[in-house]
Amino acid sequence: MNESTVQRAKPEHMAAVVDQWKETEISKSRKKYEKLSEKIVSWEDKKRKKAKRKLHRTERSVEKTKLKATQRFRDENERIEIIVASARAHAYESRIKEELKVKEKANLMRTTGRKPSTCL
Repeated sequence: MNESTVQRAKPEHMAAVVDQWKETEISKSRKKYEKLSEKIVSWEDKKRKKAKRKLHRTERSVEKTKLKATQRFRDENERIEIIVASARAHAYESRIKEELKVKEKANLMRTTGRKPSTCL
């Protein structure tokens, strides 16, 4: 009987030890997962900040590229305007010269009384 009383006492004592062990293990597990959670949050923040920096860098790069493209467009338009103005002036001068030739020829025909050979 002495052994049976010891066995009965043991489960009650064991239950307290098991409960204490369980609480300790649960506490360790929670601390471990809290640390892991902190690492995950830290990693997430780090990656988000890095992605945001990359986005801003890209946006600045895009803005610079856009500004360069806009400037090239303006330069090209100015060049085109200069060429067009020159071409128009040249065309106008050519027209004036041609009209002057026709008027001189007409005056010559009036004074000589001859018709041009191409006229019917």
